[in-house]
Amino acid sequence: LWVDPTIAITAGFSGAELLLFGAIEGSGDVVVVVRGPARREVVRRKKRVAGIWVNGRTVAFEDVPAYYRVASTRPIDGLAPETTLAALGIGALRLPLRAAASTKESDIAPFRAALVRNKKRLRLDGNEAGRVTKVEGRLFRTTVDFPANVPTGAYAVEVFLLRDGRLVSRFKKALAVHKAGIEAQVYNFAHERSALYGAIAIVIALVAGWLAGVIFRKV
Repeated sequence: LWVDPTIAITAGFSGAELLLFGAIEGSGDVVVVVRGPARREVVRRKKRVAGIWVNGRTVAFEDVPAYYRVASTRPIDGLAPETTLAALGIGALRLPLRAAASTKESDIAPFRAALVRNKKRLRLDGNEAGRVTKVEGRLFRTTVDFPANVPTGAYAVEVFLLRDGRLVSRFKKALAVHKAGIEAQVYNFAHERSALYGAIAIVIALVAGWLAGVIFRKV
């Protein structure tokens, strides 16, 4: 499998299209899954109280991939038994999302569905598989879309070779999405020297306010 190991996010970043290609041994269906970084996600249910919408019950899910995409040579549902697809985590609805220990099993399903909907709305989760194209039998290629709001962090690219509904081989490669350029410098400065960054931001705001007052006074 070949894939550019890094995606740089600059100030003008508007998304990226990642090209993946590789070769397989023998026949079979190829499935490519890109996911990461894992983090804790909280889903809140809104409820109406005295005509005002407020936060109601919440459910926290652990190790949720902030981004998830899958591509395959054929529709996923026909590639292997449901148990195999679920064990491999192929398909957004089959991800093993773990809720907090105190959550009742019967209450998890609607919050899980809401989490997947929110990810799709933000273009960070894909329920419909992309297309993996085979070239001359052994070679394959696909493209993966990264939206402008893609989170930074460590990602994983996994390639599965399925034959007659069984897993034949599996390959995994790391991928990094990171900030670059002036945006990265500002981001690092804000996190490494937060007190100084806050002081500079206050000074800039005061100077901007004073300058605006001078300009409008003259007008």
